[in-house]
Amino acid sequence: MASNNEEGYMDLALEQAEVALNKGLIPVGAVFVHDNRVIVHGRKNGIIHTLFDHAEHNGCYQALWSRDGPRNLQGCIVYSTLEPCVMCMSMLMTTRVSRIVYALEDPYGGGGFMLADPSRLPERFRSEHPTIAGGLLREPSRTLLRQFFLKQAQDGHWTDPDNALIKLVMG
Repeated sequence: MASNNEEGYMDLALEQAEVALNKGLIPVGAVFVHDNRVIVHGRKNGIIHTLFDHAEHNGCYQALWSRDGPRNLQGCIVYSTLEPCVMCMSMLMTTRVSRIVYALEDPYGGGGFMLADPSRLPERFRSEHPTIAGGLLREPSRTLLRQFFLKQAQDGHWTDPDNALIKLVMG
């Protein structure tokens, strides 16, 4: 069961997702927390190369490249509205995030499976890897994504009926 603090942090991540949605971007948001204090927010920003425009990716860069940023993100908890993809999961592991909490699973590209069996991870991650938990405020995240995909379909975009995430969100 989630604490009120965890729900509050996920609410902040949902706010970031809503900012992205209002800009016409996929509504995914993330919040990075250290010692019960939000250190950065992440969301899709609309950068030119969308393959790297991910909430967790942008949050990591903000945290690590800020003037007083840490050398790594050890001790940080990341709250994300969508299960981090394989690229973001690898980045979060490499930066030594301690815990990942997400709202909605991503059957299309989620990377949570990487932590399901730590014995299969590369040696450097076997003893030190983040814990992961999903399902915190799942429905509000799903609702934001549904709004996005409905608008995309209405505008004649992103109508891939075989995309597992779209099926989950629209079903």
